[in-house]
Amino acid sequence: MTNGLNRYIIDCMKSHGKNKLTKSAKSDAVAAEAESGGAAVRTHKDKIAFRSIKWLTVFSLCVYAIVILALLWSLFFIFLFGIYEPMQARELSNTGIDATAVFPDRIDDKSMALYKTRMKDYARRENVAVVVFTGGADEDYSMLFSIDTLGNSTSEVTELFSEVLSAINFDALFDSDGNVIKVKSDIGTFLCYGSINTVSGGNDTAGTAEPQGEDRAFLFIIKPYHLLDSQTLIVIYALVLCSIVVLTLAVAVAIVIARYQTKNIVEISGKAKKLADGDYSVVFSGGGCDEYEILAAALNSAKAAIVSTEELQRDVIANVSHDIRTPLTMIRAYAEMLRDMPLDEKKRAKTVDVIIDEADRLNVLADDFLNLSKLQSGVVDFEYERVNMSKLARAVVAQFDIFTERDGIKFECDIDGNVYAECDASRIKQVLYNLIGNAVNYRGDDNIVTVAVKSADGGATVEVGDHGKGISPEEIDSVWEKYYRATQTKRTTVGSGLGLTICKNILDAHGAQYDVRSEVGKGTVFRFKLKYAEETDRA
Repeated sequence: MTNGLNRYIIDCMKSHGKNKLTKSAKSDAVAAEAESGGAAVRTHKDKIAFRSIKWLTVFSLCVYAIVILALLWSLFFIFLFGIYEPMQARELSNTGIDATAVFPDRIDDKSMALYKTRMKDYARRENVAVVVFTGGADEDYSMLFSIDTLGNSTSEVTELFSEVLSAINFDALFDSDGNVIKVKSDIGTFLCYGSINTVSGGNDTAGTAEPQGEDRAFLFIIKPYHLLDSQTLIVIYALVLCSIVVLTLAVAVAIVIARYQTKNIVEISGKAKKLADGDYSVVFSGGGCDEYEILAAALNSAKAAIVSTEELQRDVIANVSHDIRTPLTMIRAYAEMLRDMPLDEKKRAKTVDVIIDEADRLNVLADDFLNLSKLQSGVVDFEYERVNMSKLARAVVAQFDIFTERDGIKFECDIDGNVYAECDASRIKQVLYNLIGNAVNYRGDDNIVTVAVKSADGGATVEVGDHGKGISPEEIDSVWEKYYRATQTKRTTVGSGLGLTICKNILDAHGAQYDVRSEVGKGTVFRFKLKYAEETDRA
């Protein structure tokens, strides 16, 4: 019996998740940390700190800012290397086409002077060098004029012209108007535009103004190409400054957000620690955030469950103590009577019967504890078979005939003939026994207990009722709980207080439907329905 009681209490505590560190265990843990110097613990905490939500939030936002900046820089370099050069070449081509469109038809002093003036404006505005010459790649060329990027002109061959012209593919540049070629020379990198213009009047190199037939004049425009020119450098400096500002703001904003996010968690953690230490007055709140509100609601529910478990623990101790103390007191008293007082055989036999009855009561208590523990742990095997519920009910009612003779209890039975169900006969018999015993204990003044077995709604339905005080609507859902009677103002009924809980576990294992209908002052009816089995024989 003692082992069964211990197993039950342990199972009860496990089923409610009660794991609480005792004061002595806490003291041992603190002492162990002090003995080791706490260095390992502190190191672990330091490592964990960088894995906290606060630091993870800061890290995540900083990484996000870095990714955005990396994308921005990538787009910039894609533009710089993939778009900037074609854009410069297109601008130079447009400049060359415009310059070609106004190229004079004759080579004379007046025409060249006017064209040179226009090209000076082009050179200064577009930052290009303009060279006009005659001749060609396979013949000597003669310089008509050359204008640098500042608008200064000369009639001599410049180093720029010589170096660039020697580095280009002459035919590729001058055979196609509007074509721009990129050239790398010893003095730098340049974009070049060239066009051939048919003019009259000869070269006019001798200073004569007389027309000398048609000739070819070459327009050569050179634009210095610097990938990192002043404009792109300004953009890079702006990007660097923006990157620094963005990263700084990202860190600052991340820290603010992390503090806000972790504030509620730290508060909830502190209250949870108080709850673990036994302070059940704490109330969890989420601070308005949906996720924290869900967490707070879950912790408040857990707190309510812990409080309920504490109350259950007290009830278990109180009820077990009550149930065991009475028969032990009786056994001790009658055993001392047998030892100390001379009794005749009749009194001796009566005394022994009392001791046996009280020992049986203790055995019933131990059996209830063991049965409930086995049912809740799932170690009970159920043997389902086709059972005649009508016969089973009549047999169980017959076990209570002694109450009819001794207490005048009347059992009103409404049992259909041969109602069959698929069930474990011994376990359902235990359910019936507990329900009828419960009805006997809580019967009304008329001493009537009702038992009905019907075949209805595709199942075998069993009802056990009494005409007692009934159960209030507020407590109707609690009748299946352990020690439901502990909520009553006075405990007067003999028993373990586990009968209905055992019934509930057995019925749940059968997948049965069950309920309680009660009306205060008129009585209570317990009802359950098992899977119906077709009738194959007649009793």
